[in-house]
Amino acid sequence: MEPYRVLVCIEILQLQKPSRRDRDLILRFLESLGNNPFGKGDYEEKDEVERPVQIKVIGKDALTYWADHAVKEVKVTKIELADRT
Repeated sequence: MEPYRVLVCIEILQLQKPSRRDRDLILRFLESLGNNPFGKGDYEEKDEVERPVQIKVIGKDALTYWADHAVKEVKVTKIELADRT
């Protein structure tokens, strides 16, 4: 299977500089999404249009994403501090 493109929201560029470890973990995860767009996150929610989205917690951050199989892209739509409660 040809890898999917992974598109990320601008919020990733606006993050406070993550630790090298967290940055490497995020990059590895983003690369893995291209190779496995069917991969599940740590949990699933519905977005504003009721589409199922995956949430993956990496370090202190939570990434929200969904796979657009029609165009072979994974869209990372949000990154925010993970709720650790």
